[in-house]
Amino acid sequence: MVKAIVWGTGRIAYNFMRLRIYNNHLYEIVCFMDNDSSRQGKSFYDREVLPPEAINKVDYEVIIVCVGKYDDILDQLTHDMGIDINKIITFHDIEKRFIASIIEKYKDTMDTEIQRILNYYRNNGFNIYGDYFFPKEKNIIYRVFYDNDGWPFIWFEGKKMYFPKDHVFMEDENGRYICNILSEQGENSPHLYIRRDIEGIKEGSVIVDAGVCEGNFALRYVDKAKRIYLFESDKKWIEPLKRTFYDYREKTILINKFLEGYDSSDTVTLDSMIKEKIDYLKMDIEGAEVKALLGAKELLMRSRARCSICSYHRQNDEKYIRHILESYGYKTDVSKGYMFFIGDDIIADSMDFRRGIVYGWNTMDEDKV
Repeated sequence: MVKAIVWGTGRIAYNFMRLRIYNNHLYEIVCFMDNDSSRQGKSFYDREVLPPEAINKVDYEVIIVCVGKYDDILDQLTHDMGIDINKIITFHDIEKRFIASIIEKYKDTMDTEIQRILNYYRNNGFNIYGDYFFPKEKNIIYRVFYDNDGWPFIWFEGKKMYFPKDHVFMEDENGRYICNILSEQGENSPHLYIRRDIEGIKEGSVIVDAGVCEGNFALRYVDKAKRIYLFESDKKWIEPLKRTFYDYREKTILINKFLEGYDSSDTVTLDSMIKEKIDYLKMDIEGAEVKALLGAKELLMRSRARCSICSYHRQNDEKYIRHILESYGYKTDVSKGYMFFIGDDIIADSMDFRRGIVYGWNTMDEDKV
């Protein structure tokens, strides 16, 4: 692999690191560099952020410029620092090659949704959510605060939502922040958990939130819920979640295990964990959705639950998830549009668009989609 310095530690560098098609197959990222002194000496994706003057101490072959106004950086690198222009690549260059490969694969597609996405890519660049974007006029910035124990949190819909102490936040002159927590939950998003034309969460519901992460889904409905089961396998989120849901500890159950189709020391099934009927199942567990659903047969068959199951993590998961839910007596549908999930390690081979969410509802329900 080619040894590369990534120049920049902001949004574009974040997007580049998500383009694992190129990171895993082409580049070995040796370090990050940034002109911003406040970021130097810190880590970004577990690599050190160095100042420009340290470049002569780094063993590299290319510099990947991941900033918005890259002309200024190119001038700095070539004129001020004497770097050969042939050793410099911009994120824009990489993105164009990536889009060209997608367009080539789907050049003969008759799917009008995919045709629309390809046209969007040509004019606007790559977007993991297809042609869906969150309107800039609806941007919400959540400022980061710290409690007496040094734990960071934001105010989310009137409630404190905590994060790990080492969480990487965006920064500006006013401090640290997070932008648009709910950007992927827009009405036309392929990642929309609760679709308006499918009945959502009612007062007194028993909810399963599988793949809680920071907890924004459960936190939005905790006041109206009778009980919420919080499944989160990543240990780094457990203490923040305990703090986030502390005032609701009598109605929330936090389980730090992997959801699977069998029980073991570090895995659990929904069937063995939950003995009551549930009303809503949201599942976003990084590609383990199919296995977890296989361990939820008894629970779902005795419940009349609404389901929102992520289907974009792995190729063909939409088909498998729909088959499982339908075998349990549920009707299914999918979210609008497509996602192109660059977080999948094999996406470079499959290069496939995927539906983001499979919705399920019990066939005994009178409500129709």
